[in-house]
Amino acid sequence: MIRPHPKVGRQEEKYCVETIYFTSKDRLFLAMKFRAAAVALALSASSFTQPANASYNGVIEYSNTRVVPIFRNIDQEFPSWSGYAYSSRIIFTAGHSEVTVKENGERIDHSGLPAFVGLPNSKTSKDLKKVPVVKRFLSTTMRLEGGTMGDFAIYVLGEDIGDFKPAKLGTLEIQKELEAQRAFVEVTGYGEYRDRCKDGDQLPCSAQQPATSQEPRKLKVQVRPYEDFLSLVGYERPQVKGSLLTWGGGKISPCGGDSGGSVTTTYKGEEIYLSVTPNGMNGYACGAAGYYDGKGGIGYASPIQAHLDILKEAEDFVATVLAQEAIENAKVTGTPTSSASPAPVAKPTTAPKKSTITCVRGNTGKNVTSVNPKCPKGYKKVKIRV
Repeated sequence: MIRPHPKVGRQEEKYCVETIYFTSKDRLFLAMKFRAAAVALALSASSFTQPANASYNGVIEYSNTRVVPIFRNIDQEFPSWSGYAYSSRIIFTAGHSEVTVKENGERIDHSGLPAFVGLPNSKTSKDLKKVPVVKRFLSTTMRLEGGTMGDFAIYVLGEDIGDFKPAKLGTLEIQKELEAQRAFVEVTGYGEYRDRCKDGDQLPCSAQQPATSQEPRKLKVQVRPYEDFLSLVGYERPQVKGSLLTWGGGKISPCGGDSGGSVTTTYKGEEIYLSVTPNGMNGYACGAAGYYDGKGGIGYASPIQAHLDILKEAEDFVATVLAQEAIENAKVTGTPTSSASPAPVAKPTTAPKKSTITCVRGNTGKNVTSVNPKCPKGYKKVKIRV
C-alpha cells in the first residue's frame, strides 16, 4: 500500500501547486506520485456533462488491455504506479518514477531501485506474475519549470509480458484535432480512488492514505487548447504550452498511483496512445494536493510525439536482445538460425562398372576389359558359349 510522504517534493508558486509524493512505509517503494488534475468539462456550463467514471470515486474498468500495474517489490500487493504496454517488452510510464527534479536543478536518480511490471489489465495480488525491468530510457527533455515538464520514461522488460504488436501513437496533427473538438479521452491507471479528506480537514489530507487500486480504473477527461484556460480557471501557465492539456471540473481527477497510466482515444476506429497520465496544477488529487483551486486545475502531459527519440533507442535495444536470444536458443536446441543455413551434404559416388568382351581375328583371340569395351580394328566380338 502506498504511504505518500506529506512533506517531500511539493513545489509551489502563487496559485500554482504541483504535488509529488514518495512512499515512506518501505524504502523499496520510493516511488514518486504526482497528483494530477485532469478532468472533464465542456466549454460552457450549460453544455457540461459530468463523466460517469473517474479515478476519484471511480469505477473498475477493464477495457484498456494494455494498462499495467508497476511495483517496487516482486511480492507487493498494491501497485506503486501505472504504465502502458506499447509492445510485448516496452512499457511507457512516468519519468518521475526514475528521477526527482528539484527547483534548484538538482536531479535525484532512482534508476538503481528495482521495478516490476504486473500482467496487463489484471487484478493485482502478491502472487501476480511480475516481470522485472532490465533497461530504462528517460525523457531527454525532463525538467522543472513551475511543474515537471517532459515527464516520460520507457521500461524494457526481461521477457514478453503479452502478445502485443506496437501500439498506434498520437501525432501533433491528431492532438490539434482533439483540441479543436474539445474531445473526451480516457485516462486509465491503478491509482487511489477514495477521498483522503473528511469534513473540516485542510489540504493536504495526508492522515488518510488509502491504498491504490488493485484493479484498473478509468477517468474520462477533455482535451483543451491552451487558450481556454484563462476563462476556465482564471489563470494561465505559459510553461505548459505544447503539452497535451486536459481539464474537468470539481474534485474529479487522477490520484496517487495513476502516474504513468495512459491517455488514449479512439481515432478513426483505432485505439491511439497520446501520453502518460497528466500531471496537475491546483487539482484536488483525492485530497493529496497542497492547494486546490476549486475549478479542477490544469492537467498537462508530455505528448508521445515528443519522445520518439528514446522510443527508437528502446526498440533498437529490444531488437538486439531478441536477436541474441534467438542465437542462444539455437545453441540449446541445435536449430540453425535464419542467418546460418546448414551446409549441403555431398551424396556418395560409385565407380563405373567395367565389363570384358572377347574379340577374334582368324585364329587369334583377345579379351578387352573396360567400362565400354570395343574390339580393335580387324577383330570381331564373339560370344563364348559355356
